[in-house]
Amino acid sequence: MARAFSPRPLTPGVVTIWYRAPELLLGTKHYTSSVDLWSAGLVLAELLQSSPCLTGETTIEQLSLIVKLLGSPTSDDMAALSAIGCPDLIRWRRESLSSGRVDNLERRFLTETSSETVSFLRGCLTWDPRSRWTAAEALGRGKNRSSALAAKWWKESPRATDKEFLPTYPEVRNNNNGVSTSSGADYRGAGQDESNEAGSGNSYVFDFDGDATALRRPAKRPRPR
Repeated sequence: MARAFSPRPLTPGVVTIWYRAPELLLGTKHYTSSVDLWSAGLVLAELLQSSPCLTGETTIEQLSLIVKLLGSPTSDDMAALSAIGCPDLIRWRRESLSSGRVDNLERRFLTETSSETVSFLRGCLTWDPRSRWTAAEALGRGKNRSSALAAKWWKESPRATDKEFLPTYPEVRNNNNGVSTSSGADYRGAGQDESNEAGSGNSYVFDFDGDATALRRPAKRPRPR
């Protein structure tokens, strides 16, 4: 979310429209972090098909695309959306909602991925925000059925890479003497002085006018008169 969660009324105009949850599209000001799980599900869907999943240009078009993907909301879904205060729900239901549409999530993604992945998508993409997985459930950290389903997905190949094997880069900052140093103890990057002795720090050499120990300040521009 763009800001810290608060129980007070919030603006519905958050998140890019392609990744905006149904309750946001319907104008609610009382939402929770479940809107982030909806967005995460659509990001995963985008990775699976190498293109954005729901690309509506307007609120009504975006809701129509959600109906085509997830099917028409049930009476329980509509009651849940009404309970959290969606001011545009009645008008959308009367003027634009297509009834009787079936769920196409499995048909759209099962040919490209596994049933565990479809279950993961289904846990994130639900009309009712209260039925969506929590972040802990999506990570498989829990003892309920949702966490068990998510845990199966995380064990699929390819597995997540351990953070120790991810590429890292030194954190470069200037010390009090104006010399740039790095916090990466065992990392030597391009431009790093190889003549440094052990214990002297990982200094970087900047070849500006032959001065390797200081950075040249940019010249001040004359103010127009």
